Amino acid sequence: MKAKVELTNEELAAFYDQHAGELLPPLKVRVAQMLLPNISAAKDLEYQVNHGGSFAKFAQRYSIDFKTKANGGDLGPYRKELVDPEVDAVIHTLKTGMISAPIKTAAGYYLVMIAPLDKEIIQADVAVRERLRQELLNEKRRKRFTGVIADIRTKAVIRLADAARYVTDDVGKR
Repeated sequence: MKAKVELTNEELAAFYDQHAGELLPPLKVRVAQMLLPNISAAKDLEYQVNHGGSFAKFAQRYSIDFKTKANGGDLGPYRKELVDPEVDAVIHTLKTGMISAPIKTAAGYYLVMIAPLDKEIIQADVAVRERLRQELLNEKRRKRFTGVIADIRTKAVIRLADAARYVTDDVGKR
């Protein structure tokens, strides 16, 4: 019975979607951002970072985003809800290690940098995916087992009269 239970890619994808909060999104990068008050500051810092300046140090010094300023603009692993929609659209066009051109939003001008994720984070995501795959497989096996047992019970013929006669005969011999 164990060998007959298999997962389809569609079932696995749907299960991953249900547990998306536990998984990294397909875009596996680390995002850093700095929010600047005007376009000239944004262009100047973009130039400086592209010519060897430290994005993290500039973010700590010049960013007006107080949530990310202290840690150099680091937002951690990419998640769609981390950033404004305008910024999210640009993130998908960047290659690892690149810094964006200034992105105008209602809050000001963002500069965004994409970096690769640490191997430990990726390995943890792979482990979570495997755990979820095993959960789904075990659930499917349990349902199959329950179905087989129910089928056996409906097809089984049990005659209680015959069984009662044997019990009665057995009791009398003691």
